[in-house]
Amino acid sequence: MRIAFLSSSRSIIPPLKTGGIEWATYYLIRELVKRGHEITLYAAPGSKIRGVKIREISPFPTFIRQKYANFQERITNFYDFSSYVDFFSLGENEKFDLIFCTNYLFYEILPFAKWSNIPIISQICYPHNEIYPYIKERLKRLENVYYLPGSKFIKSVMPDLPYLEPVYPSIDPNDFPFSRQAGDYLFFIGRICPEKGVNLAIRAALESKKKLIIAGGISETNFNYFNEIIKPYIDNKKIIYVGEVDLKTRVKLYQGALALLFPIQWDEPCGNVMIESMMCGTPIIAFNRAAVKEVVKNNTSGIIVKDGDVDAMSKAILRIKGINRQKVREHAKKNFSIGKEADKFEKICRKIIKIKN
Repeated sequence: MRIAFLSSSRSIIPPLKTGGIEWATYYLIRELVKRGHEITLYAAPGSKIRGVKIREISPFPTFIRQKYANFQERITNFYDFSSYVDFFSLGENEKFDLIFCTNYLFYEILPFAKWSNIPIISQICYPHNEIYPYIKERLKRLENVYYLPGSKFIKSVMPDLPYLEPVYPSIDPNDFPFSRQAGDYLFFIGRICPEKGVNLAIRAALESKKKLIIAGGISETNFNYFNEIIKPYIDNKKIIYVGEVDLKTRVKLYQGALALLFPIQWDEPCGNVMIESMMCGTPIIAFNRAAVKEVVKNNTSGIIVKDGDVDAMSKAILRIKGINRQKVREHAKKNFSIGKEADKFEKICRKIIKIKN
């Protein structure tokens, strides 16, 4: 199949360090190329995947070079919209069997769908529950568009769309080697912001008297949160902050951790870091919220506690050694290996192309 992957000017694929949808896109494309499909990726400069044609849609990755968050969004929207106009109005879309839109804002491409006879799959990896009521009737009228959720949870947040079978953000097990031996520290990785619950991870670690290593980037909008709520606890002994880390460092931190803490305070659509951690054999301790139960098998690949209950999380830390790390790895390989999800994606694509023809 000839598939166009329309990404965004936001960031590089694969990312230089952490990322969510960007890593999922990278692994899916890499697997599809191995299977002989012809992929063209429309993304920010610096993107590079072996065997893939890259079409740069901006002069620079808009979330790396720019300082202010509101400016970043505006610049990103300008370049993304410009690339959509060129792609559809100049007939470039007609070169493909299928168009796959992988972007945080799944709906931005949809006004352009009427310009295309080629079927479009719009991936939904973010719960846009605020905007959804205002656009859902318009979305239903787009006959050429198929909606691919990143979890079953997405479907419950934005119901009534003609959804495809969920395809989870999966990874290559070879990139996340198994570690049988746990270290003595807890690990948190993600954006440093209230929604990710970093402050609650700190509370749980302190209550359980365990060391916590924190990794993740800080956006300008969250400087005050970091400086006022998080930084006072960082002593480089019990609470350690290592900043944003690359893949190699991330894997080492997963492998050596006793557990990954996932105290989310928002409706996380899936949780890539949980999948990465489990693939290394490191169990999860998470609040029961959003898609957590789709990812973590309670008491097998981790421990799920009541949403927002820090005391329950700290108590779970004390019994996490009872989780078999080999079974954690097996759960991740069985459910979130890229081969499995690529099989699903291929079947979906072939069915759509067959219907169209």
